[in-house]
Amino acid sequence: MGKLALCFTLAVVLSVSTAAVARAAGVYVALGDSYTSAPLVPNQHGEPIDCGRSDHNYPSLVAGALKVGTFVDVSCGSAQTKHMTEPQTGLPAGGTNPPQFNALRADATLVTVGIGGNDAGLVGVAEKCAQMGVLDPMGTSCRNYWAPGGNDQVAAKIQATGPRIAAVLQGIHQRSPNARVAIVGYPDVLPDNGGSCWPMVPLSPDDVRYIDELIVRINAMIAGQAAANNAGYVDTYADSGGHDVCKLPPERWFEGLVPTEPAYPLHPNAKGEASMARSVMKALGQPVSSIPAAPPTSPAGGGRRSAVCLSRSPAVRSRSVARVRLGATRRALARRVRVRPARRTRMAQVWCTKGGTGRVAAVFSKRSRAGRVELALSTAPSRAFRRAYPRRQRIAKGLFFASRHSNRLVWVRRGKVVFVAVMTKRVRGDYKRLGRDLQLALK
Repeated sequence: MGKLALCFTLAVVLSVSTAAVARAAGVYVALGDSYTSAPLVPNQHGEPIDCGRSDHNYPSLVAGALKVGTFVDVSCGSAQTKHMTEPQTGLPAGGTNPPQFNALRADATLVTVGIGGNDAGLVGVAEKCAQMGVLDPMGTSCRNYWAPGGNDQVAAKIQATGPRIAAVLQGIHQRSPNARVAIVGYPDVLPDNGGSCWPMVPLSPDDVRYIDELIVRINAMIAGQAAANNAGYVDTYADSGGHDVCKLPPERWFEGLVPTEPAYPLHPNAKGEASMARSVMKALGQPVSSIPAAPPTSPAGGGRRSAVCLSRSPAVRSRSVARVRLGATRRALARRVRVRPARRTRMAQVWCTKGGTGRVAAVFSKRSRAGRVELALSTAPSRAFRRAYPRRQRIAKGLFFASRHSNRLVWVRRGKVVFVAVMTKRVRGDYKRLGRDLQLALK
């Protein structure tokens, strides 16, 4: 189903179901998974603390805007539909979240729930695709892995989740018979039309299209179950378009694998949760202006904005570039490269090249002082690729090792070398770590 057709379908579902969730609530109960709880978004609170509930998640913002008399939020990261009636164990700090249905009460007037994505394994799918996409920036490895020969395993899981969503909605009606019930869909976290921002988010254009198709599919399923089970459907997808993981702050409402604002990777940040809250308020027939602006957040690491290489920044010359070597400690690096980094975090340091046309980055193996440079990267362009790397080994479109056993990774676009990265053996053999290091170096 295309996006235009989906939007029309969801608009119809929303129009016929808005009456079911149209008035402000006196007792509001929020259920859901991590897209509801908002792990790492300030400020984390509640018990167990490892559920990752934020006091600026969309239920909290909605409760504040509606000025409800009683608000109960039992959402929890990694929750599945079974955790509505079963305790959720195995949380990161060893906590246990009681069955979420325990919070339902006969006098509840509004219940929202955001669930289903973990039953289908969507976050795990995206993480696996990102691991494969590190060395396949223009390929179809994600679709090939999850849908070999057109047999889409994830689509089958989404379809199998439908009856479980129906059971959740029916269970809410049984326990809170007077409540207006709304199920909240998943937002548009990826670029439209298959756009990509590899390697910051290591997904190829086809990977992006594939995962977006899955989000569209699960939202359509949830909307259908809402219509069949006397519940409202909240469309967060349409309202969040254009603020995906590839946008620069502050237009980015959803974080990539290396967050720039406090949020769990591939999840909404504070602005994304505020967007979801506005979508809920719209479905309730309430003014969206009552949702406060997201709290200000600083970039990850507290450093400067990402566009660090400006003409006024101190620049390193070619001789200093060569001094950024593998194995060097922070202290040794400071002695070798006398120019102050344009950006410095506990995991990486970035210098600008002469004229601000490129950058040199060093990524450390540890956050502590014992950490040593495990990847050094330069984005200074060069047209001498074929002459400089006669024994290059192609591993993906535009991506090469300098030779078969080389620890030098080269990315070429339109005949120019975009970056050259030199890495330790540990990083070369660990694609997930390589992807993380590239993101830190290029951020």
